[in-house]
Amino acid sequence: MQQQAAPAFAIFDDYRPTVTITVIIRWLLLFAWLAMTNYRQAHDADWVAFNLMGAGMGVANAYPSRRIVTNRPIGWHHALALSLMELAVITTGLYILNGFQNRFYVFYYPALLGFSLMFPRRASFAMLAAIITLYVVMALTISPTLSTDAYQEKVLFVRVITMVGIVATGTLLVGWERARRREAVFAERSRSEENLELQRKTQEAELAALEERSRIAREIHDGVAQSIYMLSLQLETFADLTDKEQPETGERLRQLVALSKQSLLDVRHYVFDLKPFLSGRKRGRQHG
Repeated sequence: MQQQAAPAFAIFDDYRPTVTITVIIRWLLLFAWLAMTNYRQAHDADWVAFNLMGAGMGVANAYPSRRIVTNRPIGWHHALALSLMELAVITTGLYILNGFQNRFYVFYYPALLGFSLMFPRRASFAMLAAIITLYVVMALTISPTLSTDAYQEKVLFVRVITMVGIVATGTLLVGWERARRREAVFAERSRSEENLELQRKTQEAELAALEERSRIAREIHDGVAQSIYMLSLQLETFADLTDKEQPETGERLRQLVALSKQSLLDVRHYVFDLKPFLSGRKRGRQHG
């Protein structure tokens, strides 16, 4: 039996569904990044650095985009490399300019969401812990630093909690989706097993019917047909013996002989009708 290809929803090592989401988010981030970098900004060294980082991310993001368009699989190493590059670019941009005061921190939210959609819970929260640590250190060390007089620690707390909520949401969505896909795979496997069981029972019923036909054919040939043949021989012999002495009785006996021969032909006809069917099914099993 030819093995069928696994359905798409059963392939857990292909990251195309989640990577597609992150690729779209990444393109939006890049356009927003470049727009904020070039809108009413001085053309200084920071402006050059930001544009170069955006261009680098665009080139990197074009690779998974091409694999998605051409329907090629995307492994975890592709997704991991792009996510790490994206988070590194955002963090570097924040460190270069204004630190905590830089509004580019909002890019962390979709980036962390994309990471949590692609990787297991432990890896996602480990990455979240690293980003929060870096962001808090940056808020306390990069000038202008966090100002407690302006109650900016509340702002930092809200940003951190938002990051945690986004990652938690992403991991929950992934967990539910993978559970749903496992249930779908299990249901598909159960249906396949039921179909195989039905096929097996059908084949057993067909074999039982063939055996019954064969038994009936043997019984007809070895029993009824032989008895009719012996009866016709005895009638024919008795007709020859009585033909001279009792012509009328001999004629009736010859009619019985003809009737018995016709019955024998009918019985053999039924047997021959069964034999081609049986031999054809046997040849089919041999070639199968």
